[in-house]
Amino acid sequence: MNIRISIKRFNPETDAQPQWAEYEVPARERMTVLETLMYLYENTDPTLAFRFGCRFHKCGLCAVEVNGRPRMACFTEVRDGMRIGPLGRMPVLRDLVIDRAGFFKGLRELELFIPEQKELSEPALIRQAEAHAKLLLCLECLSCNATCPEDGFLGKSLAGPYAFVKLAQLHFDPRNRIDRQGQARDLGLDKCLKCRKCYCVNGIDIQRQAIGVLAGD
Repeated sequence: MNIRISIKRFNPETDAQPQWAEYEVPARERMTVLETLMYLYENTDPTLAFRFGCRFHKCGLCAVEVNGRPRMACFTEVRDGMRIGPLGRMPVLRDLVIDRAGFFKGLRELELFIPEQKELSEPALIRQAEAHAKLLLCLECLSCNATCPEDGFLGKSLAGPYAFVKLAQLHFDPRNRIDRQGQARDLGLDKCLKCRKCYCVNGIDIQRQAIGVLAGD
């Protein structure tokens, strides 16, 4: 028994616009989207471009859109009739590969890290450890930004939900010395307070656990 899927293909060197290509693959119990892509690459079309790393829902590299919603390819079972494309609102390098390097390069000026400093004189406990642990589920897959209707990133008035998740992580870190709540407001946080449209494939409640924390709720 075979199943049919459609994949959004795009090669900027030869294609004016993306095109949907149909493929047929042998059905296998609990076969994932990533396994399907690997089968096609190895047996049908070696020009198919996609990313993956750990293959086990830990690295975020294989995030794609499945039937219009972000999903981790390594953790999503393939189904007959699926339509698989790259994450939306992101520059596409080829087929299912988005420009992650360009995205993260643009974040450098936001200082989403703890600046170098002397060691703490006493052991420090992370405030609200449970809330911080939830935020650490972030896979850096960028699915949240792909579902942000503002699509405001890099020089626009909104940094995007990924940046707010990172700012909330830093807000809870006892080594942090920067006003991350004020930084979030400067990056357009107010636009997110009632939106609730960003989505995390790994279960982070971005509205409550990141945006709400940064807004002081």
